[in-house]
Amino acid sequence: MAKKLRDYSIFNRFNFERKPVGVKFLITEPEGIKRRGKGLNMCEMFKEAQTSEPFYVGEEDFDCIEPMILGMQDPEPMFVSGYVGEKENIYSEARANRKIYQYLPKLIKGSVRYVAFASIDRLTFNPDVLIITANLNQARTILRASGYSSGESWSSQGTPVAACTWLYLYPVLSGKLNFTITGLSFGMHSLKVLPEGLFLISIPWQLLPEIMQNLQDMDWSLPETGGTRDENREEVQQKFKQFRKELSK
Repeated sequence: MAKKLRDYSIFNRFNFERKPVGVKFLITEPEGIKRRGKGLNMCEMFKEAQTSEPFYVGEEDFDCIEPMILGMQDPEPMFVSGYVGEKENIYSEARANRKIYQYLPKLIKGSVRYVAFASIDRLTFNPDVLIITANLNQARTILRASGYSSGESWSSQGTPVAACTWLYLYPVLSGKLNFTITGLSFGMHSLKVLPEGLFLISIPWQLLPEIMQNLQDMDWSLPETGGTRDENREEVQQKFKQFRKELSK
């Protein structure tokens, strides 16, 4: 599928317990990949791809709001009216739930018909977004890499519902890295997608080359973190003293 597949081997250094997953949005059916069919919500599909062969899905394979946010179907009043959010007591009134549909990231209608998923070691395409399941230490390194050469800040965007749009679409449409923590989203919590407390980091195609290069260039170990609180503090103070001396010359 890809004219030239990028080298993603830098991510092997993390020894992730769960493999990163690449996701690609397509207008035509991908060649050489099997269709998954129904049975999973979109927020479960990256987890499925961590251990399965690559697969793709289409409009008929979704069970939640995915066809709407992917631009495959018109909005369904049950959702966009906020009726579900009020009836399920996720929001105080329909108006609060209705509001989120004014700003949820969505694809233009007709722009995508299929979505392909593959673990990083089985990629046959350069993903539009790479979804990484990380522990705290791994997340710290990736987030630091996101601004290592640019100085850009990182932030998290999301809502209690519709985790799929923030996980898959927001990064691609904004060009920004996004992350959440498992257990925060109602749907993923209800479906028991993953144990609570893991980081889900979504890196869009626009940032992948920069972050991978930064991971190659930077020292992954942080200074002044290996000792006790007092030892680390003393080491920092000594370095500050040295830096001031250097700048006074």
